[in-house]
Amino acid sequence: MKNRKPCIDVIGLARCTGCFGCQAACSIGAIVLSLDEDGFYKPVINRQTCSECGLCQRCCPVIALQEGLLASAGNLAEPQAYAAWSNDEVVRLNSSSGGIFSELAKSVIEHGGVVVGCTWGDNWTPEHIMAHTMTEVERMRGSKYVPSRVGNIYHEVIAVLNKSEKPLLFSGTPCQVAAMDAALSPEQRERVLLVEFLCHGVPSLRVFHRYIEELFRGDKVASYTFRDKSYGWQTVLAVSEGGKRYNEPSWVDSFYKGFSYHLYLMKSCYQCAFARLPRAADITMGDFWGCSEQLHDKRGVSVVLANSEKGMTALWTEQNNASIELIPVPFTDAVAKNKRAINGEHHVPQKRRAFLNGMISGKRFSELVTAFYPGRFELLWRSFLHEEHKLVFLKNLMQSALRKIKAFFSHGRYIKMNSIK
Repeated sequence: MKNRKPCIDVIGLARCTGCFGCQAACSIGAIVLSLDEDGFYKPVINRQTCSECGLCQRCCPVIALQEGLLASAGNLAEPQAYAAWSNDEVVRLNSSSGGIFSELAKSVIEHGGVVVGCTWGDNWTPEHIMAHTMTEVERMRGSKYVPSRVGNIYHEVIAVLNKSEKPLLFSGTPCQVAAMDAALSPEQRERVLLVEFLCHGVPSLRVFHRYIEELFRGDKVASYTFRDKSYGWQTVLAVSEGGKRYNEPSWVDSFYKGFSYHLYLMKSCYQCAFARLPRAADITMGDFWGCSEQLHDKRGVSVVLANSEKGMTALWTEQNNASIELIPVPFTDAVAKNKRAINGEHHVPQKRRAFLNGMISGKRFSELVTAFYPGRFELLWRSFLHEEHKLVFLKNLMQSALRKIKAFFSHGRYIKMNSIK
C-alpha cells in the first residue's frame, strides 16, 4: 500500500460515510468516531498514537469500492426484482414495509444463528446490536432516519465467525454493509448474508434531537416511530412520557419534510458511492414506491432485489416455506420510483449550510423550519422543470395526491396540521 496515512486523510471528510469501518480496523485505538457539530459521525485521529500502518484503508468501503476489492463486485449487474411481503399479518403490520427483513432474520435465528441490525438506543440514538432471539430482532423493526452508532459491531461479527459455524445476517445502510464486506475474509464472506436497505440519505442526528426536544414542548418522548401503520402506510407517531400523542402523515411532519427535501443530509449522501449497480449486499430491500395498483397495499409492500445467488436462495427458501409472498417484477418497474437503487445523486440545497449553522448556533427547530424550508409549490415547480417526461410526472402527481387524500381521511379525524393531542 503506497499511501499508509489514515483513510480519512485519503478520502476526505466530504466522502466519509461515518460507517465506523476505520475505527474497527485500528487495533491500537488511534481512531474514534464521534458526532461532529453538524450531527454526523466522523473519525477523530490521535496523531501521536497512529502508526500509519494502513489497516484502516483496507477496511474503508469508499477506498475498497474504488479499488474493486469488495466481494459485491461479483454481484449481478441487473438484480432480480420482486414485490414481496410477509404472510404473517402481525409481522407485516409491525414492519416499515412488507416485513421481509423479519422473515429472513427469523430463519437465521431458528437455525441457531445471529442477526445484526439497528435499534433505538439511549437518548433516541440508533445503534447496531447483535441479536440471538426474535425478541431482540423485533427491536430492529422500523425505519430510523438518522445515523447509527455502529461501534465495534464489525469486531463482534468476526469474533462470532471465528468461534462458530453459526449462520449470520448483517443488515444496515449500503455503506455500512460495504464496510462489513470489506472487513470479511473471502471465507467469512461466504457465511454471511448481507442485507441492505434502500437509503434516501442519512439526516443529521443533532437536527433530529432538536426536533424531538420541541415535539411535546418540554415533555420527553417515550416512544417514536417514523412509519406507524395504524392510520395508513406513512404516519409519524410519537407518545410523550406524560401520555400526549403526536401523529401526522409523513408529508406533514416537519422533520420528515426536511429529510425529503435533502436539507440536512450527510455530505457524502449527495453523491452516494454505494447507490449503484452492482449493489453491495446479497439482498436489497425498501418500500415499493410506484408499485402497480394491483400490488399497492397500505399494510406494506417491499421492493426486493436479489443481487447474488446467495440472496436469491435465501428469498426463495422463505417463499417455499410459505413465509413470504415473492412476486417477480420487471427491474425497470422496481427502480422507477426507487432511483437510489441505481443512482446516488441528490441536489444539494442552497440553504443546507445556513440551516445547519442555525442549528449549531442554538436556534429552535421551529425557527429553522420557518426560515429555511422551501414552499410546496416551489418544490413541485423545481421537480417539474427537471422532469424529462412531464406528462408522466403530472399523471403521477395526480395519483399521489389522490392517495394522500385517502390516507388523510383514513385517519378518521379532521385535524389541524401539526396538532398535538
